[in-house]
Amino acid sequence: MRTSQKNIFSFYLPTKVVHGINSVEETGKEFKALGATKALVVTDKGVKNAGLVESVLDSLKRSGISYAVFDEVEQDPGGSTVEKGAKLALEEKCDGIVVVGGGSPICAGRGIGVVVTNGGKMRDYAGLQKAAKPPLPLIAIPTTAGSGAEVSQFIILKDEILHIKMVAGSPMYFPKVAILDPLLLKGLPFWQTVISGVDALGHAIEAYLTTLATPITDAWALEAVSMIYQNLRPAATTDDLDAKEACLIGSTMANMACGNARLGLVHGMTTPMEGMFKIPHGMAIGILLPYAMEFNLPASHQRFAALAKVMGEPDDGRSLRDLAPRAITAIKRLFIDLGFPNKYSDSQIDRKAIPQMARMMMGGLDTTGDLSKEYPMNTPVSTVNIRKATLGEVIRLYEKAFEGWEI
Repeated sequence: MRTSQKNIFSFYLPTKVVHGINSVEETGKEFKALGATKALVVTDKGVKNAGLVESVLDSLKRSGISYAVFDEVEQDPGGSTVEKGAKLALEEKCDGIVVVGGGSPICAGRGIGVVVTNGGKMRDYAGLQKAAKPPLPLIAIPTTAGSGAEVSQFIILKDEILHIKMVAGSPMYFPKVAILDPLLLKGLPFWQTVISGVDALGHAIEAYLTTLATPITDAWALEAVSMIYQNLRPAATTDDLDAKEACLIGSTMANMACGNARLGLVHGMTTPMEGMFKIPHGMAIGILLPYAMEFNLPASHQRFAALAKVMGEPDDGRSLRDLAPRAITAIKRLFIDLGFPNKYSDSQIDRKAIPQMARMMMGGLDTTGDLSKEYPMNTPVSTVNIRKATLGEVIRLYEKAFEGWEI
């Protein structure tokens, strides 16, 4: 590699990752190692009712750790949920947090940690590095293979006033420990497995297609694409624990990549969409992914050819230009096999909102109808996408995502 200013980059990941069958039994030991004495266990009612929290509580008990349980996290939680959890943590004098769940509980739990130590409301910390004090130390235990929030510095919540996703980011917001136990994925329903896996696949692919990608993030991203792509079918349709384990590791690796290389068009375009309409995150990401890949293809046939290879597409002596589009074909074939939709429906998204969503994506604007008003909480990602998009091109991508694709 040439030594020049252009090639200077950094990679930061302070989270300790503990992986393995029954690794949740390490929770108490890891919590005690953080110097904390009482845990706020954050989860949702679905995870709790499925019995996935019991082994975590047992581990805390064995280590002599007392705890209080906050199980009121909903899908796409907002600041009010965070503030309710923070109130309980303060009342119970909790000095650490353990989260058991998917991306929503993990983001809510990290937000709780910020509000407990810094005070105020969650909206006060929207944006980058707004907290003055470190949050409570936190252990994240994912029960889905999708969000990768267990190794992320970004907290993503719903802004309940402006009805858009609120992003808060700081190196202080990384979980201290992530515990990856594949057994927690055993009872995950088919569709939840699919949309979680597609979300993780989107993280890995987009991280590979940004201007901030580095040799380190490329390695994480490509291996994550390979692991998720090769294992998502059996993970969703069978009880194959090895496949579920591969998807779990791949999901974590994908966020290790995108946490440093950032994300591109897909996540930029779905951020305002998910704030305005009720659509599952993984579905929003997956429907748009093939269209964004087709848009990005001219920017780097070499990178798309590498994606095609890790997804098992045969080289057969093809030129990069011939092999590159097969990455998109591979994604479409996976989606067909999984019964994943190839377009948005009018019942999900109002097409009339396309121009507004496009302007919000390009400029980080609010949803109040004044498209000239700056909204600093939503950082646009269009600047790091591998291919720059105009407002008109973004509008056309939204429109194409209502039309459907064919192989």
